[in-house]
Amino acid sequence: MKDVNPDRSVCPIHGRPTKRESCGRCNAAYMRSYQRRSRRTHPHRTILERARERARRQGVPYSLRRQDIAIPDRCPVLGIPLQVGQSRSRASPSLDRIDPDQGYVVGNVRVISDHANKLKGNRKLADIQSLSLKGPAFRRAEYRAVAAYMEREALLAEVREKAARDPNPGNPWQVISDFLEQRFRRFSEGADTLPHK
Repeated sequence: MKDVNPDRSVCPIHGRPTKRESCGRCNAAYMRSYQRRSRRTHPHRTILERARERARRQGVPYSLRRQDIAIPDRCPVLGIPLQVGQSRSRASPSLDRIDPDQGYVVGNVRVISDHANKLKGNRKLADIQSLSLKGPAFRRAEYRAVAAYMEREALLAEVREKAARDPNPGNPWQVISDFLEQRFRRFSEGADTLPHK
């Protein structure tokens, strides 16, 4: 009978992966263990590495650094707790491109749950709103939450654009932009609530 949950951090030939230079299976077992540890200890690095690879494959811009992303405690779309450093699941942190055409650049990304990111995909707001009304009944509330998130992000992008036109420190659009960003982060951390339509 086949073991349904084998320990994937060991080589099926040598056990502990001590012969990485000469055994591909030892190397693969070591890398699986390394990646698992890395997801727990350096979640930002893992998210950015995956984003960089996707950007390269898709031919979209990438200019993110560690300080450009924040992993919240909760998904800013669905409000579910994010599970950092564990096996990939619906609650895993995932990097959303707010406007898919702009790529992975500062101001166009936010960490949300993997499930919310898959619901959103590359769809436009009108498509998500339609799904919230006519999609599968058990997903409509989730699509409404995705639509509310997209509306908030569109508002923030518009305010940021207006703030960028006037670089003065007292620029009211910059004050509003900072306030909205802070409010969205507080919501993600569970310290605040934002109404869903």
